[in-house]
Amino acid sequence: MKETCKRCVYGVEIIRGDYKCEKQEIKITRDEALYPFRRCPLFLFRSSMIKIKRIHPNAEIPKRATAESAGFDLQCIEDVIIGSGKHLAVRTGLAFEIPSGHAMLIYPRSGLAKNHGITLSNAVGVVDSDYRGEIVVLLHNTGSYDVSFKVGDRIAQAIIHKLPDIELVECEELSDTERGRGGFGSTGK
Repeated sequence: MKETCKRCVYGVEIIRGDYKCEKQEIKITRDEALYPFRRCPLFLFRSSMIKIKRIHPNAEIPKRATAESAGFDLQCIEDVIIGSGKHLAVRTGLAFEIPSGHAMLIYPRSGLAKNHGITLSNAVGVVDSDYRGEIVVLLHNTGSYDVSFKVGDRIAQAIIHKLPDIELVECEELSDTERGRGGFGSTGK
């Protein structure tokens, strides 16, 4: 059994629920958790849960580097070397069930870009909510030397985005703006 906070009277049962305690995950109703006397700083409300399936034994469930990090770090499941100027599809060994109305966008890690010239081949990877296959990250080495990754190295970060409900409608005219049709470089340097 995981450690229980001494202040918490709900420390007997460990059930994954909407509220996550930093000591353990327990079932607790929303109303009760939000009462003024339940202002425990160890409790955080999670508005969405995303299912992750491990499809390779080396796969690691993504984690945030810090509590306030926007992205979840994705790790590789194989030792790989990306040659200078080369592209490589790197496996994560994970599949996700993204909720309808959301998408998972995969971004480069800034430290890899700064220190080694590693970025994504497709700038930003898009994982749609109806995709259930393995997440594979397309890495590009823009640096001047080969870069190697070992099993478990962080290779990219994933951020879940809520999508607006939009319908595209064809029309004859668009509204006017001050910029109008001014394109590349039209707003100055």
